[in-house]
Amino acid sequence: MKDVLERHLNQEVGINLERPFRVESALLIKVEDDYFTIQDHKNDYIHHFSYASIVQVVENPDGVEIGGLFSHKKRFPVVIKVGHLVEHIPA
Repeated sequence: MKDVLERHLNQEVGINLERPFRVESALLIKVEDDYFTIQDHKNDYIHHFSYASIVQVVENPDGVEIGGLFSHKKRFPVVIKVGHLVEHIPA
């Protein structure tokens, strides 16, 4: 996975940062042996993810188009989908 992400270092990437099914824009700022780091555009927060948290990576030299019916379409050279913990509130 490191080899794939290194090609996109210091580039804008798509990632489902806060919600499982919503891809947002972020800057890929570090690619290490065990983890990668992004900086979100909304709050400038730094987020570190282990490679074990990656569910899927979609890459296309022409860009991966994200968006749809009710949102503006955007293209990213790579889209990273990470797993999210499910919140369970007892009834």
